[in-house]
Amino acid sequence: MIATSHVIIGGAVGVAVGAVSQNPALGLATGIASHLVCDLLPHLDGPINPPLSPDGEIQWSKGLLTFAIADSLLAFLIVLVIWHYRDNFNFFSMFAWGAGGGYLPDLVDNLPLWAKKLHQFSLFKQFHTLHLAIHETWRAHFPMSRFWPLGIATQVVTVLPCLWYLLRK
Repeated sequence: MIATSHVIIGGAVGVAVGAVSQNPALGLATGIASHLVCDLLPHLDGPINPPLSPDGEIQWSKGLLTFAIADSLLAFLIVLVIWHYRDNFNFFSMFAWGAGGGYLPDLVDNLPLWAKKLHQFSLFKQFHTLHLAIHETWRAHFPMSRFWPLGIATQVVTVLPCLWYLLRK
């Protein structure tokens, strides 16, 4: 999913967990879990056919990098607006911690500035392998080059109820 979807869904999950516990660490953890669950669904990550290396890794072109930066900035702005609206920038906001957790897996695992270096460490390499395997569960059956409308629809169907949940008073 795109970053914007991950932060909205992660934030909504954080708020829902906040009804049971006001523990920010739990909000972060459930945001991370929401990211992995959402990556199990068919979704669109960016351009329909990003260039891939022989081992299946995404090759970061200028266009893909521009898309990722724009999406991340939009996600950041949405988080700021909702965080202010809901919690007046409270540091212990379950929304903010959940949204951060929703973004964290892609930030750690995919950012070209440090991804290759982190993947040299056992724990990060294992996480990277898991993250790729989760993506491959749907890519094998729903290649985005043919099923991109499904990828967009899936994100709309998951994000809109989360936005409603977050913005209702």
